[in-house]
Amino acid sequence: RRALNMAASVAGSLVVATRLTTRKALAAKRVNVAPSVHVRAFRGASTIVMVSRVEKPDAEWAKELDKASFQVLRKKGTEGAGTGEYDKFYPTEGHFVCKGCGNPLYSAEAKFNSGCGWPAFDKAYKGALITETDMTFGMKRVEIMCGACDGHLGHVFENEGLTPTNERHCVNSVSVKYVAAAPETPLEEEKVSNGEGGVSAFSRLLQPVVVLLLAYTLSGVLGKLMDFFLAKQGGS
Repeated sequence: RRALNMAASVAGSLVVATRLTTRKALAAKRVNVAPSVHVRAFRGASTIVMVSRVEKPDAEWAKELDKASFQVLRKKGTEGAGTGEYDKFYPTEGHFVCKGCGNPLYSAEAKFNSGCGWPAFDKAYKGALITETDMTFGMKRVEIMCGACDGHLGHVFENEGLTPTNERHCVNSVSVKYVAAAPETPLEEEKVSNGEGGVSAFSRLLQPVVVLLLAYTLSGVLGKLMDFFLAKQGGS
């Protein structure tokens, strides 16, 4: 019995020590964020990022936002392809913030030309976004929203091979605002999706075409090899 009590005591000490070590590790990895953020915590990859919440009734948002921004940010609408202010805009400095609440979202460096008709980014500031599975239009997509005010930004698509992060954040121009200066405090960036979905409809349509092309190419190569060996056997 004494041995059992000692074993239980040692196990309890190990649990406490592990919790303290984990807390210290998380504190050491705390990401730099703007001085004003302080409320909402996002936990992931052993990192805690604090983002202040901005919550208002739709009537107040409607007064503060233009009609197009309100429709997209608060009602999850979508602007027309190729019509957005930032679609063909590629700054070398500065960053993009949520048009509704000013929360820093993307660096200028994260923006790239995807040719999709909407502003595209391959990574976001840590803790700046929240994601949610979107099953509208009969396909699985990953919706991206502002982590501070839940404003709808667009969707993130994966596995298209366009950037090193393998992500394309398809964002509505009316959901964001460009700021020429860098954030007040240096912010780290990261990809946001964990592979839960978000393959574009174009990619889904393209996949069988690629498979058919590969099959056709391989069949042609195999056919030529067979012809070569048959001709060689016939010659001998």
